[in-house]
Amino acid sequence: MTELKEIFVTDIEEFESVDVVEILVAVGDRIEINQAVITLESDKAMMDFPSLHAGVVKIINVQVGEKVCEGDVLLALEIEDEVAKEKQVESASNTAKVNESELGLISSPIALNSIPTKVSIQDEHAYASPAIYEYARDLGVDLSKVQGSGRKSRILKQDIQSHVRTNLHQHPGGRQVKAAARSKSLDFSFYGETDSVELTKIQKLTAKNLLAAWQGIPHVTHFDQADVTLLEQHRKQLAIELSSKDIKLTPLAFVIKALVVTLKQFPQFNASLDTESEQLILKKYFHIGIAVDTPQGLLLPVLRDADKKNIAKVAAELMELGDLARQRKLTPKQMGGASMTISSLGNLGGQAFTPIINPPEVAILGLSKMIIQEDITASGVVQKKLLPLSLSYDHRVINGADAARFCTHLKGVLEDIWKLIL
Repeated sequence: MTELKEIFVTDIEEFESVDVVEILVAVGDRIEINQAVITLESDKAMMDFPSLHAGVVKIINVQVGEKVCEGDVLLALEIEDEVAKEKQVESASNTAKVNESELGLISSPIALNSIPTKVSIQDEHAYASPAIYEYARDLGVDLSKVQGSGRKSRILKQDIQSHVRTNLHQHPGGRQVKAAARSKSLDFSFYGETDSVELTKIQKLTAKNLLAAWQGIPHVTHFDQADVTLLEQHRKQLAIELSSKDIKLTPLAFVIKALVVTLKQFPQFNASLDTESEQLILKKYFHIGIAVDTPQGLLLPVLRDADKKNIAKVAAELMELGDLARQRKLTPKQMGGASMTISSLGNLGGQAFTPIINPPEVAILGLSKMIIQEDITASGVVQKKLLPLSLSYDHRVINGADAARFCTHLKGVLEDIWKLIL
């Protein structure tokens, strides 16, 4: 014979309500006695609520972010028989310690005024539930180094898993080990002849910055294509004229001008997020960063005041900045203060990629190799040139709809050459 046992909130003292910050089980899960099922939070404490019964979760009555009051039902368990139920209650009664607390819960018929799974919010450095603390301890993870993705930056189980994956390296034999736990450098000489190449200073710094950006920013990438057939026709004509001045005109110069036009329409992309003051700093200038591949590593010079320069001037400065980067003669001023960065793979290949944002910017535009598409029409074969666009953006600042509108506008400018010429 089965029975549904409701688990509900009671005795929350001076608090009219408490927040549900995490649901630790799902419908259909079989849970054991004293297994944490839901995490609740008051202004003073966060507490994992353990079940007094073993059984199967049949109903979950609450959602994360919801406020619950005394008497509200949290969930219902299916208990199999009366004898087992009595043993469960007796066992749970013996393990529960009754003390004063800020938050009390009950699973009828026994009231628990304090459960030894409480974390005082004021005393903890990392914002996480007791179950998460225990999970982190089992994995040997320092929660102070984990970026939380939950409400109020609370650390969730998936945040710890992501942190662990980031810090794990694949052992040559297939076993995963923590990078921090390795006591010596990797040695593959057992398998055959190897050689070692020291990373350049730029490569080391780039790796560190990219890792920090990937871990600290919630990246989303939007993909699109722009029909640049007319733009390419105009570019080739103009390139012949500029070649007499030793200026190489590439599609990147046109993309920079189109990006400036689009940034003016979408100022939230020409911004930086100040996490300390929780303010969005909107920039009124238009400096475009350019990723340059050099023998020493990736460098990011900045083409300043792109809105005040014509196509020829932009193309000339692109050549100059590229040469300075490859000669390692860039000054700090030439590498800072970008509105947004462009990472172009040129003719290297590929149809799309996910560029990593360069903090403190909130977006980056990736360009891939141009695609030649042939359409058969009544008048014959028409050739189109499509430029793949990959827009990565900081989801804390920019939502998907804004990113789609941004790309649509950028695409429209690139496809209408007169918007650039005028």
